[in-house]
Amino acid sequence: MPVDLSPAGRPSAYPRRPRFWPWWFCIWLACNVFGVAIAMLLWPKGQSASGGWFWFCFVCAPNGAFLILLGIERAGYEGLWYRAHWRNHHRSRWLATRLRTAQKPLQVLGVGYCMPVGEQSEHALAGAIAAGKRMAAAQIPRTGAKLISHCRFKEADWMVDEPATVGSEAGEKSVEVEQERKQVSLLTLKIAKALEPLGASLYALTCYERQWWPQVRVLSASGREQADVAMVTDALSIAGLPPLAVQAVAAADGLMVADAWLDAKDARPLLVVATAWHEAGPPEGSTEGCVAVLVTAGYFRLPEAVKVAALLHRPVAGRAGEVEYGFANAAVWGKADFTSFVRAWITRPVDGCDKALRAAHMDAIVKDEAQRRPDRIAGDLGDANGWLSVVAAIESGPADGPQLIIDGVQSAVLRVTPATTDTDNNRNTDERPQAYPALA
Repeated sequence: MPVDLSPAGRPSAYPRRPRFWPWWFCIWLACNVFGVAIAMLLWPKGQSASGGWFWFCFVCAPNGAFLILLGIERAGYEGLWYRAHWRNHHRSRWLATRLRTAQKPLQVLGVGYCMPVGEQSEHALAGAIAAGKRMAAAQIPRTGAKLISHCRFKEADWMVDEPATVGSEAGEKSVEVEQERKQVSLLTLKIAKALEPLGASLYALTCYERQWWPQVRVLSASGREQADVAMVTDALSIAGLPPLAVQAVAAADGLMVADAWLDAKDARPLLVVATAWHEAGPPEGSTEGCVAVLVTAGYFRLPEAVKVAALLHRPVAGRAGEVEYGFANAAVWGKADFTSFVRAWITRPVDGCDKALRAAHMDAIVKDEAQRRPDRIAGDLGDANGWLSVVAAIESGPADGPQLIIDGVQSAVLRVTPATTDTDNNRNTDERPQAYPALA
């Protein structure tokens, strides 16, 4: 769940400093006037007005009463001051601890995607976004007769034959390889293709004990959890990757999957898989595709072959109509100055986005040249739009400052710079250690 700082409450107000003039002067005067008057009324008749007892009753007692009242007031002031001071002290320490927790980023170790953006060449997505030419075209969907402007894979069949190699029994010298064909969904093959760029990193991360293997979370719509888990499991097998544990999470979580993983404080890497597929009735301007992002919380040293491509800070889910507070909060979590942002990746409609950015003092990314709209170029990927922006930003190369990922009311800070390659984390020379070596 998002980091909540509200239990800290507002800082305690310090009490006002007491003013001696004129109130305490009046109290001193009253103590002396009334004290002397009382002493005169109680003074025994016939006793001389001299000696130590006389001066004590007429001078020391009235001033002593004044000092007692002044001491009581001062003690109350000091008590209230120290109460406010120590509460603010403990509040500041609690906030500093929570801020350190909230500002801990995820290290992005690699990204992969498969989308109908032309030939799947290197940096195809970044090139399409830079060109600014919309990929969506008016075409008939897989089922139906009405033209809809959308993007989809060119293959006509939903199910395709996937060859699988089956070997002969062990010990035989001559082996004939038979081809066994089974039908898998086209989306499964696309997921496998999206996972291919992550193969080297996943193999390097699975050289440790199985308890440290990466976990997979697939964004899944309600009612499709088991089907999506099965597809990703098959895709891992087709891509020749290790059999990782796959779990489904709500597709509406979007970028907040990273928030949940940071809160879990899990030392294992995380592979996020998000897909979009339209068998019938695709939304206007939508696209099909698969996105895979491999991240880790940075608790352990990484293998030498695995490099850090970017830092993804804790995402924030704002409120509709108050997204400027979400942007500002994302900047705080990302330890970024409001004026230091160089680019904004915006997907899905955001009411008054530019106005909210100005309200959050992010004027530098209000300009059109500082904004990128992946959903308008490659198509709307639905709940996977946030991760699509992460992939596009990393593929576009390093920037001169932090970038803001905006997916509806969700936002996060992404840093793609050469400095994010953590060479100190890649000192592990063991080919197969028993567990992740701890960071120094």
